[in-house]
Amino acid sequence: MPNEELRIPQHVAIIVDGNRRWARQRFMPASVGHKAGFDRLKEITRYAVGDRGVKVLSLYVFSTENFSRDAKEVGYLMDLFANNFRTIAEEMNERGCQVLFSGRREGLQQRVLDAMDYMMELTKDNKKGIVNFCLNYGSRAELTDAVRAIAGEVQQGSLTPEQIDEKIIESHLYRDLPPVDLMIRTSGEERLSNFLLWQCAYAEFYFTPVLFPDFDKPCFDKALEEYSRRDRRMGGNTKK
Repeated sequence: MPNEELRIPQHVAIIVDGNRRWARQRFMPASVGHKAGFDRLKEITRYAVGDRGVKVLSLYVFSTENFSRDAKEVGYLMDLFANNFRTIAEEMNERGCQVLFSGRREGLQQRVLDAMDYMMELTKDNKKGIVNFCLNYGSRAELTDAVRAIAGEVQQGSLTPEQIDEKIIESHLYRDLPPVDLMIRTSGEERLSNFLLWQCAYAEFYFTPVLFPDFDKPCFDKALEEYSRRDRRMGGNTKK
């Protein structure tokens, strides 16, 4: 499909999956796969937001459930987040893009929190795009936390039950971002795995067997091409 015919989604979400399988296929430790996945993450982030014009890119890099993995692997991932993710923030800052994090801070090591805070502070005034890292994230946890916050406001008297609508709920999610237009999952799995359940209410889903370390620019463009073919009626009768 020619580039001029592509419809660029405003908000793209990617479930980053397949790093461990990529390493296993090469008889290498999981850490090698995670490093390869991180290198690909930098490339896709730069391409999607910087070159393709995606306004919001949400990346599922570590779920609340991932803490159940081997302690050595979790420790390596935390090192990766703390020591290497700053390079993405610095590049996004040069491009005028903001870096955010979605998820629970509880349970994360202080060095990871320090890196997150550095990245958000560095890019807080940027307006050209948003990269939203979902770290220690789970959608059920997000909705639970939102309900607790809303209930607290009702209890304090600053909000009435009658005032609670979709906009109020969205404002209490971890980040008040536009709904997801295109959800991409790599590695051949075809499920959401507790990711952005509210935000994906009308998202188009794209599943690919490609493992994330191999998910390059042409693979991303293929997802955009498929999205451009979809008839997004959003519950109505006319094509959007």
